[in-house]
Parts: sequence; C-alpha cells; structure tokens
Amino acid sequence: MKKSFTIIVLLIGCIAAIGQENKIYTSLQEALTNKDQVYKLDLSHTKLTKLPESVAQLKQLQYLNLEGNEISELPESIRDLKKLRTLNIKKNKLVELPESFGDLQNIEVLFLSENQILTLPESIGNLKKLGWLFLKNNQIKILPESFGSLTNLKKLDLRQNQLIELSNTFGNLISLQELLIEGNRLSELPLTFGNLKNIEALNLSNNQIDELPESFGNLNNLEWLICKENRLDRIPETFGNLSKLKLLYLNANKISELPKSFQNLTNLKDLNLSGNRLSKTEKETSKQLLPNCEINFENSYYSLQKALENKKNVDILYLSDSELTELPETIGELKNLQKLYLISNQLKKLPKSFEKLRKLETLSLSYNSIASLPKSLNKLKNLKQLYLDSNKLSSLPESIKDLKKLKIIHLSGNNLSDLEKEKIKKLLPDCSISF
Repeated sequence: MKKSFTIIVLLIGCIAAIGQENKIYTSLQEALTNKDQVYKLDLSHTKLTKLPESVAQLKQLQYLNLEGNEISELPESIRDLKKLRTLNIKKNKLVELPESFGDLQNIEVLFLSENQILTLPESIGNLKKLGWLFLKNNQIKILPESFGSLTNLKKLDLRQNQLIELSNTFGNLISLQELLIEGNRLSELPLTFGNLKNIEALNLSNNQIDELPESFGNLNNLEWLICKENRLDRIPETFGNLSKLKLLYLNANKISELPKSFQNLTNLKDLNLSGNRLSKTEKETSKQLLPNCEINFENSYYSLQKALENKKNVDILYLSDSELTELPETIGELKNLQKLYLISNQLKKLPKSFEKLRKLETLSLSYNSIASLPKSLNKLKNLKQLYLDSNKLSSLPESIKDLKKLKIIHLSGNNLSDLEKEKIKKLLPDCSISF
C-alpha cells in the first residue's frame, strides 16, 4: 500500500511539472514570484520600451515572446537566459543586437523581422542550434563572416533588407532547406552558393542579379525557384541538373534564350517567362524542350506601380499577400488586364473604377474583408472565374446574373444564409458554385 501511495505521489508530481512547463505566463510580476518554474513568458503587445533586467532571473525560460512592442535595445543580461529555445522580438525598434546575444547557445527559433536592424553581431555565429531565423524587413547590408557558422540553419528569411553581397562563407549553410532573399540589392551570388545542396525552396526575386553561378546546378534538391524581377540575360547550362525542379519563375528578366539542358527538367510543371526577350521562335523551342510543362509567356506583373507604368501591356497582375487595405482608382486604367490575383490582403471594398476592367476573365479576392460587391460588377462581361472565399459577404448584388460567361464562383467562408445561397443559385444557373 505504501509503495502504491509513493507511485501515485510521483505521478501527481510529474503531471504538475508537465503542467507547469506548458503554462504561459503573461505577467512578468507573476512570473518572478515563481521564477524557477517559469518556462514560457509572453509579453507581446504590452507597450514595452525596454526589456526589464529582471527577466534574466528566469533561468529556466525556454520561450519568450516580445512581439509588437517598442523595444529599441536588448540588455547584455539577456545572455543569462541560457535555456532559451524560442525568442520572438519581431515588430519592435531594434537597431542592433548585443554581443552577448551569442551566448544564447540553445536557441533554435529566432524571430527578428520588422525591426530596424542595421548589423548583426559576430557572436551570432555561436548559435549552433539555430534552425529557423526570420529577419524580414530590416536594414541589413552585409552579414558577418561568422554567419556561415550557422550550419544547422534550415529556414532563413532575409526578405526586404538592403543586402549588397553574400560572402563565400554563406555556402557553409549546408542544412538550409528554404531561403528567402527577395527585395534586396544583390548583384551576384557567391561561387559557393552551389554548396547549399539541401535547399528545396529559393526566392531571389527583386534583386539586381545579372547572372547565376555555374555551381547553381549543384542544387539538386531544389523544387521551387522564384527569380523574377532581376537582370538575368542568360541561364547557365548546368541548370539542367535541377532534376527535382517543379516550379520556376524567371519573369521580368532579360532572357533571350533557354539552354538546351532545360529538356532534362522533366519534373517542371510551372514555368513563368513573361516579361523577357524571347522571340516567337525561342518560345516555340521552349515548348518543345518542356512538352509537359505549363509555360507562361504573357505579360505578368507583381507591382501595381510597374503595371500602371506599362498599362497597355499588362495581362496578369499578382498582388496577393501585399498587405493592401484599398485599391487606387487608377487600377481601372489597366484596360487589357485579364487575370487579377488579390488573395490574402485586407481589402474591404472595390473601387468604382473596377468596372472599367472589361477584359478581366479571372478575379481572385479570397481571404480579404469584403462585405459587399458593387452592382457595377456586372459590367465585367468577360469574367469567367470569381474567387471570393473567406470574406464577409452576406449577399451578392442581383446584377451578378448579367455575367453570362461566369463559369466558376467560390463563396465558402462567408456569411451567406441558406436563403441567400438559394437565391445565388437561381441568379447563376449555369455556373459552378462552391459554398
């Protein structure tokens, strides 16, 4: 009996310990009253202007969330959080990190996006266990030489910085599986870039890259490459070694021909070559090299400003995930627009000028906050596909019945009543409707 009682006590103790590890403290004051048993602390969106020194007393802390504050610097004492594994400091006002940051040698996940960071300390190379690093939307121009020591790094997000070069040590990041460097000022990649043989997804868009190194062909696990809006005028012959490549966007470059080795890309299913310098003959050759691939030669754009500058030539416009809260009236000037993608923004309504997009065939507005559609939508006589999933629609205008060419409409995730759904079915009897 005594033995059974002891086992029960031990079990209760274990359950209590597990419960304590899962508890997320949201008050520093409360956490300090139990500091030896605090594993998770969430101080996000609490208007902090600095990290209190007392946080360093939480020696068991493994998870710290400071997102959405106004912290401009971290104290040297942050080095005392030896057991920290996840640190989120995104959306603050950090300009730099202290040298002591390199003492956080158990850190595995680090969020530093949307700050004002200019440089990273050399000590960052000491974070040997770091697997995920997010640095989007900062002001970093050059990475420290020690950055190449982060050999366990699997995902790296450096989008929207000011990077002007990557050193040869960048090729030491041999565990990288996903690399995002969109929106920097890179003109070339280091020769060692080909050492990143585990990389599966790579975004190099919107830089100033004029050529890819021959070693690029060594990235034989690459499945997804977006290299649009650069200055490429040629693709290396070694590109044909990327046998696992499924998606390739090279639009808005200066490419005039593809290497014959492209015929080896037998897994490639989606290739975008719009906005290049391919002749009609070269386009036909491309189709012959890749008979099982969907190739887009149309004039696609990913920036509204650039689209408006070339408004007569714009067929396709991709503005998904662009944090748009509204569309300007000038969008109505894109008279030749056929496909418009506005997925995952914060749009609440469409501008009046939208009715001028008379050639529009595909309109995707999924994952926005649109509560109503204008009656004038019926002027888009060529509309064939309309995607409105996950908005705030409670009804559709009766004028939608005039869209005689509409074949597909998606409406799931809205606020439509059963009565309204039946009404829509009657308005669009020949349309495939998804609720």
